[in-house]
Amino acid sequence: MKGLIQGPGFPFVAPFALFMGLLYLRQNFPEHSWWLYGVCSLVVLGLILWLRPRYRGQDPAPPQILPSALIGLGAIVLWIGLDPWMPRTGGPRDNTFPFEAAFQIGTVPGVLAILFRFFGAVLVVPIVEELFWRGFLMRTIIKPEFEEVPLGTFQPLSFYITTVAFALVHVEFGSAILFGLIAGWWFCRTKSLRAVIVLHAAANLGLAVYVLITRNWFLW
Repeated sequence: MKGLIQGPGFPFVAPFALFMGLLYLRQNFPEHSWWLYGVCSLVVLGLILWLRPRYRGQDPAPPQILPSALIGLGAIVLWIGLDPWMPRTGGPRDNTFPFEAAFQIGTVPGVLAILFRFFGAVLVVPIVEELFWRGFLMRTIIKPEFEEVPLGTFQPLSFYITTVAFALVHVEFGSAILFGLIAGWWFCRTKSLRAVIVLHAAANLGLAVYVLITRNWFLW
C-alpha cells in the first residue's frame, strides 16, 4: 500500500478514483444526496491539497488564465448550442432537479444543494478530471512510465483514446467529444495542465450559470 501511495501515478489517479467511488456510494442514499455531494467534493479537495507538494514542479508552463478561460467559455457555448443535435448515451434526460421545489421556496436544503453542486462542478471536478484524463491517461498510453512523457505531448492514438474515454463518462457523449477535442488541443498547445484545468473550470462555471438561469437541470 505504501508503495502504491508513493508511486508517481497516485497523485493523478487517486482523486479521480475517490471522487467516482464516493459518488457511486452516494446513490444509495438519495434522500441525503443534496449534502453528500458537498461532502464528496470536500473530501476529494482535501486529498488534492494533501497531495499538493507532489504536484510542484510538474507543470512549469504558464496557465495562460485569460485565454484558457475564454476558450473554456467558448467550448461550453458550443456544448449548449449543439446539444439538441448531439448523440447521447442512456434514455431520455430528466429535467427535474431533485431539490428544485426546495430551492424555489428558498429553503436551506435547496440553496445548499445549489451551492454544493456549484462548488463541486467548478472547483473540484476540473482538477480531478484533468489530473486523470490528460495528466495521467493521455501520457500513460504513450508510455507506461508516464512521468517521463512531457505534459502536452501529442500522439494521435493517445489523444483520441483519451478524448473518447472522457466522453464516455458523460451522458452528452457527442458534446463531450467536441469538448474533449478542444481541451486536448489546448493542452497540447500550452503544454500546461493548469491551463486546461482553467479551461475546464471556466466551462463548468458557464454551464452552471446557464443552468441556474434557464433551469435546464438535465445539463447539470
